[in-house]
Amino acid sequence: MKEKIYVTGHQNPDTDSVCSAIGYAYLKERLEDVEAIPLRLGGLNQETKFVLDYFGVEAPEIKDSMQPQVKDLDMDLDYGLSKDVSLYKAMEIIQRDDLGALPIVDAEQQLEGIVTLSDITKSYMEIWDDFILGTSGTSLMNITEVLSAEILYKPEKTRPFHGKMSIIAMDPEETKDLVSEGDIAICGNRYDARKASIKSKASILILTGGFQLEDELLEEAKKKDVVVLSTQFSSFMAARLLPQAVPVSHIMTSNNLVTFHPEEGVDDVSNIMSQTRFRAYPVVDYQEKYLGMISRYHLISLSPKKLILVDHNEANQSIDHIDQAEILEIIDHHRVANIFTDRPIYFRNEPVGSTATIVSSMYFESGVLPPKSIAGILCAAIISDTLLFKSPTATKKDEIILERMAKIAQLDVEKFAMKMFREGTSLENKKPDDLLHSDVKRFVINEHPIRVAQVFTVDMESIEPIKEDLIEQMNKILANNNEKAFVLMITDIFKETSEVIVVGDYANELAESFDEKLTGYSFMADGLLSRKKQMIPKITAIAERN
Repeated sequence: MKEKIYVTGHQNPDTDSVCSAIGYAYLKERLEDVEAIPLRLGGLNQETKFVLDYFGVEAPEIKDSMQPQVKDLDMDLDYGLSKDVSLYKAMEIIQRDDLGALPIVDAEQQLEGIVTLSDITKSYMEIWDDFILGTSGTSLMNITEVLSAEILYKPEKTRPFHGKMSIIAMDPEETKDLVSEGDIAICGNRYDARKASIKSKASILILTGGFQLEDELLEEAKKKDVVVLSTQFSSFMAARLLPQAVPVSHIMTSNNLVTFHPEEGVDDVSNIMSQTRFRAYPVVDYQEKYLGMISRYHLISLSPKKLILVDHNEANQSIDHIDQAEILEIIDHHRVANIFTDRPIYFRNEPVGSTATIVSSMYFESGVLPPKSIAGILCAAIISDTLLFKSPTATKKDEIILERMAKIAQLDVEKFAMKMFREGTSLENKKPDDLLHSDVKRFVINEHPIRVAQVFTVDMESIEPIKEDLIEQMNKILANNNEKAFVLMITDIFKETSEVIVVGDYANELAESFDEKLTGYSFMADGLLSRKKQMIPKITAIAERN
């Protein structure tokens, strides 16, 4: 099985984050013998949806935590057994495969019960009466299997063997009172005992020592619908083995089963296991369909998930429980922040306008030619993050890489960019909550938690009708999260200007830092396009002074 590696961007994913994760996962699989799975940590924004649909690329899987789950365990994929299987067969499987328990399932793989090694050994010590085969619903197939018996005669419709088991080894006069209709008679080579058993309408006649039935008695057995079996075992051994033909349904545990689901956290599973004494536990889906078995061994042998970060290197912007994962690489174009690792990793950080520029460079460096769809989404990510080179974060390298990758994607950059920006920045039917959560990042600067969101548009006037609602929602979010300030940048891509709305602290100081004056909660800032390069440095300087 290939090693599984996850590639994830940041929370509230944007086009660069999502497309870089997809692009780098594809490259990783081409360079190494791994299964690289791109992830996203939230819903797709309007622009990213458009990009993925345009190039026919599937959206990454949503995952919100690196905490190990049951589905991450290398569980034992044991097949389930039918409840009609004999104790003999169940014991054989347990010993052969060194199992602690066997799942019992129906024809649709629905879990019906569990049979453990201790259940079977305990049954061997119990004193069952002579009627156990009948009362437990034992099948003729199980009896034949346990005795390795040859079927000498089996009627089209067998009579139920609801009677007792009897070894017939005495005088005929005594035998007639010992065998009743429906019994299971075990006989050696005594002709009279066989005859008396058939005459009494035993349901099954078992011939031990490998003996055959005389022709005339076989005809009598056919007339009375008596099943006739022949086994190489002695009468003693046959009688001793027959209780092992009892079906597992007779001893299985079917009530109060401790089961787990694939999505359950390993920590929770460990706590439950510590309070119980079972050797193995079944894993079922939410329709109770059996999937496999796990034990304490699976928990202690679990390796942490392997993770590659793209477009971020701040723990508070990354996936939850990142400390429980093994970070292998970071590919980013932001400032170096606070991701900690316990060993050296591959860290590629470049001052370019887009993480997709770095990922694209790695394709060219490794000599891997991406398919048109991957080349297309990487182009879109570069265009998006650099605002088609209008952003101050854009570099000459972004332009060169975009030009090379656009040739592979066979993309008219100018036409595509205009279409993507118009589709991605439409505010039609947008609610304040959508705008405040679609592209937001939380920073902790000098121990001050600050939230900065950015909305791109080509129609600044469309914000006015919902501006008061935006401010109200921002104040609620600020209070609920106990943060110092919430800054919203509403950026007009084509006019290259932003309206900045600030609630909480630093509002006047932030406006002054852009040589503007605060009106109510907002101010205009010409030339402000980049949150990373223009807004965050201003906020950092203000927060560090306070």
